[in-house]
Amino acid sequence: MAWIYEKSRLWRIIVATTKESPIAMAGFTIFACATPYYLGQLVMQGTNKEMRSQKAEGETAKTPLEEQLRKRMTSDHKMMARANRERLAVLLGEIERKEGGDQRYAASLDGRSLGTHSVGTTTGARTIKDAQRSDKERSS
Repeated sequence: MAWIYEKSRLWRIIVATTKESPIAMAGFTIFACATPYYLGQLVMQGTNKEMRSQKAEGETAKTPLEEQLRKRMTSDHKMMARANRERLAVLLGEIERKEGGDQRYAASLDGRSLGTHSVGTTTGARTIKDAQRSDKERSS
């Protein structure tokens, strides 16, 4: 910064003004933060056609790609999405209640997964492969 202070008269004026006035310092800070933000917005709008079309139409949430994926979604995809939401809810509930975390952590260190098949808890759950093996052993 010493080089710019020695070479630029404008920079010396900015330093002197912001040193004396807190209001000038606040104004310079806002200018220094807002300028890169708006320059970035201009670059993104100039290089991204989808962003321009969304701004023109007033859309904010969905991109055309997201809409296309939702249209292609089959019942299998919907079922998997629902199952994943339920599993996530179970795991987050267990974390909230502070139960079953040590078992899941120990199983993950062994390369196993204590997945759930339904709403409930993963405490005492077995891996899917272990469950299938024990089902086969019971049937034979």
